[in-house]
Amino acid sequence: MDRQHLAAEILDELATYSPTKSMRLMRHWPGGRLSLVHLNVLFILEGDGPLPMRGLAEAMDVSQASATGIVDRMEQRGLVERQRDEADRRIIRVAVTDEGHRLVEGMAAQRRDHLARMLDEMTDEELAAYLVGVRAMRRIREQLHDELHAGGDPAPDTSRDTNRDTNRDTRGDTDHTSTPATAGRHSPTPSPDPQETPR
Repeated sequence: MDRQHLAAEILDELATYSPTKSMRLMRHWPGGRLSLVHLNVLFILEGDGPLPMRGLAEAMDVSQASATGIVDRMEQRGLVERQRDEADRRIIRVAVTDEGHRLVEGMAAQRRDHLARMLDEMTDEELAAYLVGVRAMRRIREQLHDELHAGGDPAPDTSRDTNRDTNRDTRGDTDHTSTPATAGRHSPTPSPDPQETPR
């Protein structure tokens, strides 16, 4: 199978992933149903720390009035709280409460457990191949992220051509099949998203 068809097959597999099914599982908690907007707020504040209302509104790409209403509802549920800035008491920041932190940590633990159960169903060969793919996706994602924030155009990835030339020079002398020995360190929400199925 040539590269173009192989890439198309991978895209087809990734396209079968349904975020709706996964989000449906994450939206039911003892404290009540969570909206995707509330989850987004928690993820933003977990990543960026306490933010003033204007900063949170910009991160969410909504008006400040809309962000205020969302925070009001989340505050009533004990997920976030307003805190006065110690240096300037006129500034009020929105922060995640202990309950909000527990919710996010619970989601991460549930996701990790679900992924672990799927990985257990793979063969050793499938695990090794999947690890190579995941690490490649992470490398390229971080490269594009850095270039985006630097304001430049994505640079072409020449590592593939370099590896191809190296393999051509050493063909017949070296076994080019490699199996990673250890898994890389990932964040609570690894990429690319595997095809998760509801439990």
